[in-house]
Amino acid sequence: MRRTVLCFGIVLLGVLVFFAWTLVSGPVDVSLRDLALAVFSPDKAEPFHTKILWELRFPRAVAAVLAGVALSVSGLCLQTVFRNPLCGPYVLGISSGASLGVAVALLAGFGFGAFGVLGAAAAGAVLVTQIILILASRFRNSSVLLVAGLLVGYFVNALVNVLVSGADAESLQVYVSWGLGSFGRLTLGAVPGFAVSVLVGLALVVCSMRYLNAIHMGDDFARGLGVRVGPSRICVLLGSSLLAGAATAYCGPVAFIGIAVPHLAFMLFRTTNHRVLLPAASLCGALLALAAGLFPVSIPLNAVLSIIGVPVILYVLLHGNRGGRAL
Repeated sequence: MRRTVLCFGIVLLGVLVFFAWTLVSGPVDVSLRDLALAVFSPDKAEPFHTKILWELRFPRAVAAVLAGVALSVSGLCLQTVFRNPLCGPYVLGISSGASLGVAVALLAGFGFGAFGVLGAAAAGAVLVTQIILILASRFRNSSVLLVAGLLVGYFVNALVNVLVSGADAESLQVYVSWGLGSFGRLTLGAVPGFAVSVLVGLALVVCSMRYLNAIHMGDDFARGLGVRVGPSRICVLLGSSLLAGAATAYCGPVAFIGIAVPHLAFMLFRTTNHRVLLPAASLCGALLALAAGLFPVSIPLNAVLSIIGVPVILYVLLHGNRGGRAL
């Protein structure tokens, strides 16, 4: 218990420090004093600094936190439901489904505004999740399911390429820019929509906490504890899809957070209790996303996350069944 509280304290402190660092770092120097004035005494602050903080850096920091939380929780839930430590919204093709929804919205002209793109991304993520769920009922081997998820992702990406080939230059430029992935795309006006989407997804997941804690022993074990497996699984998968879809819609396809952070949280907190793992993964995801967002804009976000995520995945592969979450 003391270790858990200490770990939470350290990670939370790291999130706060990196959040503040994100607000003051950039091409224009903004000191902590300027930051304090902009937050607590806007009338005394330099207008230029206030504009930078509230219109550029604050939305970027919030986007990193929300995307880190959303993708981490989504990845944790998928790894738990499918009992495969290499599952994640990116690996299983759910992020690709969200990308397909956004491609339909941006390239085919069926989405208007932030909520239209969000709805398209969520619909694409839910569609791929349902396909994966059907495949999971047919393939009991988690490795086969993983391969099937990769194939679904490739198929969805092929559909996206078909849409790209027929798009006009202006729409294509918007989609390509979105596809690079960035926390700096979120505007201040879009923050509430992103936050509400993440909160709804988290609520769906939290409502099925008993299911998440019981399912690692199998469906029959969960039913023996009185858990309604079917509705709970649907609730978790819908929540995971909404989280992945929201993060993809607002920040683009962001890799490795969903697959790597759940293992980082497990290695740090040493528990399989999702009442601890869910907030732990949320904080770790926010910390990782904030840290990745501090790198220069010229370095692609997914390149930074790959440098961190690949060693974690290799560690999971090399350590077999140790800890109850690895292969």
